[in-house]
Amino acid sequence: MNLLIVDDEYYSVESIKRKLETNRPEINEIFCAYNISQALDCFAGNEIDIMVCDIEMPGGNGLELLNAIRSRNLDTICIFLTAYARFEYISNAMKLSSSDYLLKPVEDEQLYAALDKAQEQLRKRKRDQLNTLYAGYWKESELTLMEQFWLDLFTHAVSASAEDILLELKYRKLNPEQSADSFFLLIIQADLSGLFSTDRSLYEFALKNILREYFYTRQELPVTVRITEQFFALPLPAAGRTHEGITQLCRQALDHFVPHFPVPFNFFLSGKALSMQRLASQCEEMLQAAHRNVSHENHVFDLSCISAAEEDITRPTLPVDRWSECLHTGEIEPLRTEVAAWLNQLRHSGGVTRESLTAFYYDFLRIVLGSIDKDQEEAFVSLHDQLARQSADQACSSFRTLQDQIADMLTVYAQCLEQARLQDNAVSTVKSYIRNHLYEELNRDSLAAMVYLNPDYLSHLFKRETGFSLTNYIIETRILESKRLLSKRDMSIQDIAIACGFQNISYFSRQFKRTTGMTPREFRKLGAPR
Repeated sequence: MNLLIVDDEYYSVESIKRKLETNRPEINEIFCAYNISQALDCFAGNEIDIMVCDIEMPGGNGLELLNAIRSRNLDTICIFLTAYARFEYISNAMKLSSSDYLLKPVEDEQLYAALDKAQEQLRKRKRDQLNTLYAGYWKESELTLMEQFWLDLFTHAVSASAEDILLELKYRKLNPEQSADSFFLLIIQADLSGLFSTDRSLYEFALKNILREYFYTRQELPVTVRITEQFFALPLPAAGRTHEGITQLCRQALDHFVPHFPVPFNFFLSGKALSMQRLASQCEEMLQAAHRNVSHENHVFDLSCISAAEEDITRPTLPVDRWSECLHTGEIEPLRTEVAAWLNQLRHSGGVTRESLTAFYYDFLRIVLGSIDKDQEEAFVSLHDQLARQSADQACSSFRTLQDQIADMLTVYAQCLEQARLQDNAVSTVKSYIRNHLYEELNRDSLAAMVYLNPDYLSHLFKRETGFSLTNYIIETRILESKRLLSKRDMSIQDIAIACGFQNISYFSRQFKRTTGMTPREFRKLGAPR
């Protein structure tokens, strides 16, 4: 606790200061000022809890000082100490919320009593501030606690019995009277998982705040629970609501805020209001119904009008041979168009479920993977990576997501097909270059750079295609050319060595003998047998 003494009488200030230093050890620091200007400077650099202040001073009185302090929203407790018992002073001091008004000369007991009163006011104020702060924290955390309770209830982490729900609410310090209330359950489908992580967090934050304001009143706790990546659950208190009113709100939402999001929405509303203990199973049934839907987007589902089970339609047979041929021949765009048309036809046939799309997804996947030749597998690594990252459940959540997934798959397939073609061309290009440039210095790095491949990958690819390592192929080709030149007998052995890329004749001789079993000279004498 800090205290400021303000008085134009130096000895009066010093006297009060010494008394307080001796008899009030709870005061941390005592500041002194002899006019209003010094006092305001002290307030500017320090936190002052209590001020003992004279009223009549040169350059302005204590009431003006207290008024300046209050205008700065400072709640310092003030004790006025003056020789003048004027009513207007007392009246103004009360208006400015001073703690006491003492007349000089003041007895020590009066001063200490006034300080005790001021300290008690200070303690009460700090308690009130702390309680207000805790109340604010609790109000903020209550929503988080309530949303966690509902999530635990929906996911069966909390038992759905009435007794356990009541105990759980009490344990979490939530209002136990809610256990007797009824709720409509609204489930909202908005799959944000396909967005970049920063965008996903931003849109989810915006969506939860919009849902809280849109579907709840100011007096209600706006519970919005994210159950999965794409489903949000809102337990709406039945009091003051009707099924028709909530349905109308959902339809309005499709026009008001849904168009501002980059993903489609679906709203699923329970048929009637239920107790807390029945909402857990209701939530599970509603999620199953929502999971079955793959045909509708930006739609409001009244689950009281939908049967629990729907018959899946008979799926037409896929044109496996024709689609496989398109993949083999690289006719990706015609295939993309045909697959999109096939899916649209399936969509408008009615009665399609997620199981239909999942079956199609796996059938198409088998066609794609079956069209990859054994010797092209390495070129299709990126396709395998894409398929590994994409779950079938996510890909088949709707027709739109499946169409996007198939389109992306075919794009990557076309890129991989081009990569395989370039790899085949790369080996042919390197072989041709080696044959035509035997006299140059040939190495793996320069050859790989020529065909824009990694040196290690080119070596691997070359070995797979030719059966030779790149180095051995260069040597074998040079030896083959040297044998042709030796048979003509119109060039010296040294010139032949240089023409075939061997920088000295001794190295040429060693490599020639290792390959043919004889030296170049012996080969020429024997008439260059083949």
